[in-house]
Amino acid sequence: MRWSFFFFLAMLMSGALPVAAQQASAPSTYVFPVFADGTASNFRYRSVLKVNKIGATNPLQCTFTQRNTSAPFTGVDGTFYSADVFDGGSSPPAMTQITLDQFLPFEILRTNAQASLRVGYAKLSCTDTVAPQLFLSLYDQDNKLGEATVTPATAGTSFQFLIDTRDGTRFGFSIVNDSANGGQFTIIARDQSNFEVDRAYEMIDPFSQFSRFADEMLTLPANFVGTIELDGLSGGQNYVVGVQFSGSVFTTVQPIVGAR
Repeated sequence: MRWSFFFFLAMLMSGALPVAAQQASAPSTYVFPVFADGTASNFRYRSVLKVNKIGATNPLQCTFTQRNTSAPFTGVDGTFYSADVFDGGSSPPAMTQITLDQFLPFEILRTNAQASLRVGYAKLSCTDTVAPQLFLSLYDQDNKLGEATVTPATAGTSFQFLIDTRDGTRFGFSIVNDSANGGQFTIIARDQSNFEVDRAYEMIDPFSQFSRFADEMLTLPANFVGTIELDGLSGGQNYVVGVQFSGSVFTTVQPIVGAR
């Protein structure tokens, strides 16, 4: 089973994925740096969006926008939710409308993994406050093999993760440049004494996502314990999520978000 999980992460970390422009996050806007749906090598990859109505607005309207994917959903009671694609350059938005009210105070939308695997970026925009979560799931046919929760990301300039590879853990990341300016970002490894071990630079396009394993960009010593820092594009709207593998178990990791 273990190789299938590494295949899943390898697909998520397969390189830069274009996304179209997003607006700066507001209290009712929630950004998810990773969204996946589809089939590959007899495995299925599904995303599940859970939305719980918190605000008093009734009815409460939400729009879920996918970039680089266009997966439709099935609701908790079997309702079909389309993902309507609009013109928008190389990565047009695919939009799904969701209505919550006193009769439907929450909804659970599940993709169906009917097409080839695609990985992208998503945003939920609502007219009032909701509590959203996104789940990435890996299936062998109809058997769930693993799942990870992606919580809404926080915009920032510098992102730091603590990592411990002594148990074979492998760390990957997805960074989004949500701005019209392309440029360079930096990844830096420091040991437990805060001494720099290695650093690398990579270009990221405007309105794009870049995903990779840290050890594909950096030379890390065996059993490395320390921090991985990502310094995003200055002046950009950057979002980051980590993905950590420990044997056959994977999870997402939220960074410490700051400014350089």
